[in-house]
Amino acid sequence: MSIDLDTFIDARRHVGFAYFEHDCATIAADWVRERRGSDPLDALRAKGGALAPKRLLTALRHVRAAGGFELTASALLGPALPGLMAQRGDVVLVKSGRHTGRVSGYCFGVCTGSSIAAPGKARLEFLPLTAGVAAWRV
Repeated sequence: MSIDLDTFIDARRHVGFAYFEHDCATIAADWVRERRGSDPLDALRAKGGALAPKRLLTALRHVRAAGGFELTASALLGPALPGLMAQRGDVVLVKSGRHTGRVSGYCFGVCTGSSIAAPGKARLEFLPLTAGVAAWRV
């Protein structure tokens, strides 16, 4: 059964950043799984997948080989829209200015309608909609 966005956000609001457990890709994929019923990272998380060893460098190499964050997400979620077209519940790629996105300054988040929720060091951060670079309907 699918939960609503507020419940999803509240459950993660005070959870600190942790690669492969509470990072931007994991949160976005978990939200997509809640809404669509399928995990877009399933093949990558499975045994032998790029995320299975839980090594950051391996994961980043996979993203780079696929053409970057936006192209990787588009391959998994469908065509991207401009970030400013994000609606409540959409997955959004954000230029975060290193508030989140610990490696590249970019991160994935979920649009709440008035902001974009993305994992920060100690809790979720709420970034302005204007920080959105690309969005995917969920």
